[in-house]
Amino acid sequence: MKIVKFILLLIFLNACSTKSVAQNKNGFDLKGALIPVNQIHGGGPPKDGIPSIDQPTFVLADEEDYLQNDAAVLGINYQGIIKAYPINILNWHEIVNDQFNQEPVVITFCPLCGSGMAFSASINGKAHTFGVSGLLYNSDVLLYDRLMCQHFSGHNFTQLFADFRILLVTNSH
Repeated sequence: MKIVKFILLLIFLNACSTKSVAQNKNGFDLKGALIPVNQIHGGGPPKDGIPSIDQPTFVLADEEDYLQNDAAVLGINYQGIIKAYPINILNWHEIVNDQFNQEPVVITFCPLCGSGMAFSASINGKAHTFGVSGLLYNSDVLLYDRLMCQHFSGHNFTQLFADFRILLVTNSH
């Protein structure tokens, strides 16, 4: 599996800061961002205006009746567990905070660019959950880490994750 820089998730946003500064967008302090701040744009909704799914429930394919047989899904095969996340649900939620054998995994989908990814959400052995920031970079959803928001309130945690790496979970569309 690939190791991807933590900035792929773009969790460089200071989700808790409400300071009124020039580099503040949607309530996030972007000072010290690892990407050009002038290329970060509001996507319309506020922070968590697009609700993540935090405790997903699953049904067997032959037991569901709301999807067509040819419905597009984001498929994850990780730790011997196979799950399918319907795109028509991901379009409305963009983030699923899930678990595979008690390991936290965040599934992301950006309707604007039609791409999805999955990452281990265990950081230094601690489970993290993510939310939709309401911000975009290159028309792609920017996430924020809810746990870091709680623990580093008022601090810019851009530099905290600058060299942190996360595990990309294999997925398919």
